[in-house]
Parts: sequence; C-alpha cells; structure tokens
Amino acid sequence: MAELIVKYPDRSPDTFPLGRLRITIGRSARNDLCIPDPFASRVHAEVRREGDQYFLQDLGSANGTLYNGVTVDGTISLNPGGRIQIGETEIVFNDGTLSTMGATMITEATDSVPEATIALNSSDRTTSGLLEAIEGARTQPAPDAPKQASKQGDLLALISKVGVTLLASATLSETLNQIALLVFEAVPADRCLIMMRDVGSTELKVAAARLRDREGEIGEIRISRTIMEEVVSKGKSVLTSDAQHDPRFMSSTMTIQGIRSVLAVPLGVGENVFGIVYADSPIAEGRFTEDHLKVLTTLASVAAIRVENARLLEEQMKRERMEHELQLASEIQQRFLPTAPPQITGYELQGISFPCYEIGGDYYDFIEREDRHMVIALGDVSGKGTAAALLMSSLHAAIHAQATSNNSIVETISEVNRYLAENTPTNRFVTLFYAELDPKTGHLSFLNAGHNPPIIAHAAGTVEHLASGGLPLGIMPEAFYREGHTQLQPGDVLVAYSDGVSEAVNPQGEEFGAQRLYEVIARNLDASASGIRDRIEAALSKWAQGTPAADDITLVIVKRQAEGMSVAATGGR
Repeated sequence: MAELIVKYPDRSPDTFPLGRLRITIGRSARNDLCIPDPFASRVHAEVRREGDQYFLQDLGSANGTLYNGVTVDGTISLNPGGRIQIGETEIVFNDGTLSTMGATMITEATDSVPEATIALNSSDRTTSGLLEAIEGARTQPAPDAPKQASKQGDLLALISKVGVTLLASATLSETLNQIALLVFEAVPADRCLIMMRDVGSTELKVAAARLRDREGEIGEIRISRTIMEEVVSKGKSVLTSDAQHDPRFMSSTMTIQGIRSVLAVPLGVGENVFGIVYADSPIAEGRFTEDHLKVLTTLASVAAIRVENARLLEEQMKRERMEHELQLASEIQQRFLPTAPPQITGYELQGISFPCYEIGGDYYDFIEREDRHMVIALGDVSGKGTAAALLMSSLHAAIHAQATSNNSIVETISEVNRYLAENTPTNRFVTLFYAELDPKTGHLSFLNAGHNPPIIAHAAGTVEHLASGGLPLGIMPEAFYREGHTQLQPGDVLVAYSDGVSEAVNPQGEEFGAQRLYEVIARNLDASASGIRDRIEAALSKWAQGTPAADDITLVIVKRQAEGMSVAATGGR
C-alpha cells in the first residue's frame, strides 16, 4: 500500500498508509494526518487517489505547500520519493516500491499478527499439556494393567484422531459438525448438541446438532437449566445415568422428554468457557459411565482449541469484510464531494467535511450551470452511518439531475423532494440549503429546506440569516417551498454549515451555537475563504476541548473579494 513517510525535525519519522481516497493534512486533529507544525495551516493540503495515481493539492494554506522545492499551485501528480514540504515538516511519498521502508514494513507486519494466530500458539501449549498428562497417566501402575492400558491406548488414539480430523482447514460450522461425529465415536450417545455463545454475548445458541445414524431434523432438545449452570457457569462436567430419577433434574423438562442418560461437558480454553457439548440417550438408562465422561471431557478440551481458532478467524474475517465494505462506501462517498473549489473571478469558494464516523451523512457541492450561475448546496441527512450515507448518495444524484435544468429553484427542489419522499423510509429526511449565485452581479437566489440558516456577514457590519424555504426534504411529496433573494456585496462572506458546527459541545455540554459562529466570521472578514474556514475550525476545537464530535462537521464558504483585492492580499496562498 502506498504511504506517506512523515519526517519531523525533532523526532523519528512516522508512516501513514494511504488507505482512503482522500487524505487531508494539517495542524488540526480533525485531519486524517495531523502534523504538529506551527507553520502548517489547520487544514493545509490534501492527497487524493485517482486510479493508481496520487495527487497533491494545497487547500488554501497560509504559508503554502512545496513539492520537490516548488510551490504547489493547483493539483500536481506525486512520484515515488517525492518530497512534500509543509512548514518544517517533510513528507515523502512512497508508492510501495521504496526499499528504504523495508524495516518499517516488517515492523508493521509483526504488529498486525491476527488474534487467531496468537490463539493457535496458545493451543499448541495446551495440547502439549494434555498429551503430557495422558502420557503421565499411562505410566502409572494400575490394579488391572492390561485393561487400563487398553483404555489409555484408546484415549490416545481418540486424541490423535481428533487432532488429525480437525487439523484440516475448515469453517467453524464444518469444525463443529466434525466434533459431533467424533462424539459418536467416543461415547454411545444417540444425539449430540453443541451450543456456543457469540463473541461479546452471554446467550448460548445451537451451533451443531446431529443424530447418530442419520442426518436431518434432530427434533427439540431442551437442556435443563441445572445442567447449563453446572457446565457453563461453573465449568464442570455432568453425568447422569438415569435422569428420570436423578434428584438434580427431577423438576426439569428432561422428565417430560423422557431423557435417560446424559453427558454434558464445557467447551472452552482455560477458564474461558464459551460453549457446551451435550450428548444423551432418550431410551436407555445406565448407558454412560465415568469413563465416557472422561473421554468426552478430554475430546472437548482438545477440540475447543480448534473451535476457538476457527471462531476467532471467522470473527477476524467478518471484521475485515465489514472494514473493507466501509472503506469502499467511504471512497464512493468521497467521490461525490468536489475535488477542488471552482475558480470564479472576484470570488473565493471553499468547502470541507469532517465525518464523525467512517462515512457521513453531510453533503456539499458546487455545480456550474450553462448560464454561468454557480449552484452552492449543503445538505444534512438525518441519522448517521451507512443508512445516512446511502440517502446522501440519492440526494447527490437527484440534485445533479435537476441542477442543470432551466427550472426555477422552487421547481428544482420540489422535484428533488418528491423523489426523496417516494423513495426513502418515512423516518428519514434531509435538510438542504440550495443557492444560485450570479457572479457578475453578486445576486443570490436561495431556498432553505429546514436547514440551519446560513450566515452572511456583510462588510458593512450587519448580519443576515438565510432562512426562507420550507420543510425538510422527503417528508411530504407535495410540500410547499418559497425562494429567497439577497445580495453579496464586495467583502461579504457567506457561510453555510451543518448542525455538527453549531451543536458542537464543550465538556460542560454547552453548544457552540450560531452566535459564536457569526462572531468568528465577523472577526475574520479580511481573511481569505480558506483562512475563515481555519478560524472556524480552530474555534470549534478550542470550544470542544477534546470532546468527540457527535455529528459530521461541514462548512461551505463563499467570499466576494473586496474591490481591488486579490487572493494573496486577503491572506490566501
């Protein structure tokens, strides 16, 4: 995997894998790669993957970004060994071919040994201990030596067969069914049931169930609570040769079922009992003996090692599959966001989104229409995680399908609302701010569908909240919407934001609020759009004091430059 090698001036380098489609770099802890460099902007630069190629883009940083000693302007391609300079921090791009990273890669591989392998090493020691104990028992003198030797030989043969049978690579289900078949070879049971609890759960579930002579429906087996308590909670093996007259089970359902002989032993490694092996004979009494109990207990002890490894391996594969799916979902979602803000003479535009989970429900966009008007959108899907991300993708598709038409804003949003209302669950909705900017005049037409009112901080010292609109999208197919109008004068700043900004809380549970947001904007009207973005992010981080974000944080900033002012003069790169 490609990676960034971060070289610090005062400590040893770090490596950062480029596992995501887009990686933001900067001084803020919200970035994917946080660098504690005083000369870095809070949101400084971005590395983006397109196919097999990686690209570097400066995100409007105050001090700029260098690549191989040249100032980055726009987007440039990264080459193996290329040097990115951010403040005093040098970052080397490695596409996975640099031999100098061999030692680091070996270390990472060692650190990432899966739990299943560790459990296997432990199982080797456990198996060895069992065999040593059996070997010790075999050498002890016994009153009936030939008979005892025969039993010990049978036990050793069984353990050997268990080891060989379960050695082959198999799924957890196959392993458990093999164990059930081995139970019938070890003891004269008619039915066998294996129950296990999921990782992190206390509830036992049937994992395998078999009859001695045939496959198929085993029928209902109801294990008494007394047996479950003895085996699972206390880790003891249970034997009864006549359950109908055993005082331990007189009040249980076993009497109703007519169960006679019962064996039940714990399935677990060490003190970790995660299941039970149960065998019974519904028709015969006195079928099981103490020898059968010892054999089944030994079988379960040896088999548990293989079961634990198969279980851990399946859990690991499930986690890896889910992580892979989340990574793909995150990559698809990141592709929906603009790769870079559009360049419009006389204006600066910036957008940024920090999801609080791997994938988020916030959406922002810049869409240039044929009439040269610029569509500016910011939406927030109810809920979080995968469901919100799926609805966000529907919102993105619907807006792009309508934005390039010649419809009015009200007609455009009404169509998007109708589509969402007809195709999303009733408990889901979307808040959306949608605007069209005429760059020549600064005229802004907008519609606010239940979203936090964006703020316009006017250079004249006044503030305006853009609240006109209607209900959130997706609630009522025929909802009524109204259009609002305003004007961006030279020096004015428009800030649209998701509720993850205004609802950011400090350790005392107080929200940041829209008023504090406006005050940050008003104090920094002379800064560039990227500078205002960084000031807002800094204010949020200072307010939160390390309190984790409970919602996605998304900002869209549009600044109309003061007359006669350039990007550089207003604090841009």
